[in-house]
Amino acid sequence: MFLTMKYRLSPSRAKRRRLTKLVDDQRLLYNAALEERIDCYRKTGKSLSYFDQCKSLTECRREVPEMREFPAHLQRGTLKRLDNAFKSFYRRVKARGAKAGFPRFKGHGWFDTLEFAEFSGVTFDGKHLRSRAFGSLRVHMHRPMQGDVKSCKIVRDGGNWHVCFQVEVEAPPRKVVKSAVGLDVGLTRLATLSTGENIPSIKAAKRAEKELRRRQRHLARCRRGSSGRHKVREEVAACHRKVRNVRRTCAHQQSAALVANYDLIAVENLNVNGLARSRHAKGVHDAGWSTFVAMLSYKAERAGGTLIRVDPKYTSQDCSSCGERVPKGLRERRHDCPSCGLSLDRDHNAAINILRKALGGVVIPGERNVAGCGERARGNIALLEKSE
Repeated sequence: MFLTMKYRLSPSRAKRRRLTKLVDDQRLLYNAALEERIDCYRKTGKSLSYFDQCKSLTECRREVPEMREFPAHLQRGTLKRLDNAFKSFYRRVKARGAKAGFPRFKGHGWFDTLEFAEFSGVTFDGKHLRSRAFGSLRVHMHRPMQGDVKSCKIVRDGGNWHVCFQVEVEAPPRKVVKSAVGLDVGLTRLATLSTGENIPSIKAAKRAEKELRRRQRHLARCRRGSSGRHKVREEVAACHRKVRNVRRTCAHQQSAALVANYDLIAVENLNVNGLARSRHAKGVHDAGWSTFVAMLSYKAERAGGTLIRVDPKYTSQDCSSCGERVPKGLRERRHDCPSCGLSLDRDHNAAINILRKALGGVVIPGERNVAGCGERARGNIALLEKSE
C-alpha cells in the first residue's frame, strides 16, 4: 500500500525565492502544455498523451538552453500533473453525473506544487533534501520515515513549505474482527456511535466566522492592486488555513482513536456533494464528513482493520430493536417506537442500524440489544468473514 508522509521544510530567504521562481516557471510550463493540447485537438481532432508531450519536452530542452536549467524529472512531473487533470476530466465526462470541469490555465496563486515524476535527481539523507533545482533544504522529521520512497513533491501553503513523500509499505494482515461499531455523522455532533457515545463537532468555521467576516469586509474596502489589499488577502487566506488545520487535526485525532479501539467500522455511504447543495450546505462543509471518513478509511487499512460503507436508506426511520419503520421529520430528535416501546436518540438508533447493515444481520423481533456491538453483533461478524 502507498502512504504520503508530509514534513515541514525550513528554507532560507534565498531558497524561498528560488522555490517561488521554480513554482512560477513550472506554472508557465503547465499552461504551455495545456495550450499545446488544445491546439492539437482543434487542428487534428486528437488529444496529445503524456508521452507525446514528454517527447516534445526533450526536443525543447535540446533547442532552448534556458529549459535545461531545470531538471527534466521536475518538468515531467508538471506534465504528469496536467495528464492527471485530463484523465479526471475524461472520467467525469463518462460519468455524466457531475460537471466535467475542463482543465484550466493556472494564474498567479493557483499553482503551488513542484512534483517530481519519479524519485530520481533527488536525494534525501534523513535530514536534508537535495536537488539540482533548489540545492539543499532542511526537513523537520517530526516522525520517522516508513517504507521505500517512490516520489515526492514540494508544496507551498501560504508562507510555509512542505515536502510530501509517497512511500510504499507492506500492507498489514487483516485483523480478526473482535469489536465493531457503527457511526452516524451529523451536524450538531460530528458522529454518534452505536455504543451511545458521541463525538462532538468543533464547528471550526463557525467559531472563526466573526473574525473572517471582519477581514473580508476590510478586503472589500481595499483598492485593487494595492499593497494593502495584498496584505489583507494573505490575512484572509491565513484565517481559512487555520480553520482547515483545526478541522483536519480533529478528524485525525478522532479517526485514530476509533481505529485503535475497533476492528470494524461501519459508516453511511452519503452523497456529500448533493447535501452540500442543500440548505444545510454551510453546516455540511463545516462538519468535514468527507475528510473524516477518508481518514477513517486509510487509517483502518493501515492498521489492518475494516471500513464498510452501507446504504443510508431508512437508517433513521427503522427501529433498531424490532425493525418497525417509524417515519419522523428532521426536527424530531428522538426515536419512539410504537411497536416495541424503544425510546432513544435518533442518531443512536441510526448508528445501530448502520452497524447491523454492515454485519448483514437481521433484526430479531423483541430484541432489546440496543448497544449494537454486543454478543449478537459479534455473532454476525461471521457473516462478514464468510463474504470475504
